[in-house]
Amino acid sequence: MKKKPIYLWVLLILSALISVSSLFGMLGPIPSKEVLRSAAAQKQVAGVSAQQVEDSINYSYRVAEISHSIFNVALIVLSAILVVVAIVFLIRKNLQYANYTYVGYVLLAIIGSIYGYVGLQDAVQLVQDETMRLTMSIGSKAVSIFYIVINILFLALVFYKMWRQQKALAEEEEAENLA
Repeated sequence: MKKKPIYLWVLLILSALISVSSLFGMLGPIPSKEVLRSAAAQKQVAGVSAQQVEDSINYSYRVAEISHSIFNVALIVLSAILVVVAIVFLIRKNLQYANYTYVGYVLLAIIGSIYGYVGLQDAVQLVQDETMRLTMSIGSKAVSIFYIVINILFLALVFYKMWRQQKALAEEEEAENLA
């Protein structure tokens, strides 16, 4: 009796949810700086200087531009396609191709995380307030490292499962040859 690839179903469902949320985020327009200013004016907190508000607006606008760049849009669309293809392979019980497709998705996600990190570091340079810049820089580094580590763990899990499947297949063939 063969085991069901529950690990891959779980990873693909999580990846599908991430892809869908990324696609919806990409569909929204880039807000103008005036819209961001009016939103910031409504949320004005005591003790926040005008420079910090302007830094926040510039940072938010730059991050929105980066998230809507052609490269990022291509990454998101390609990631969604890979998740759908992997699910189709899994439904058709072609586990090997589903694993390979998911590995491609994870590698693409790592590239996307690196691209996002570089873009966030570019956006952080727009912030003039030193404390705010340091906080945003550390936050973006932590989030990027977290996403990369999670993707590497997913990649390691899939490679381990692929290795185990190959080992079981080799043992099965050896048992057939002996019989």
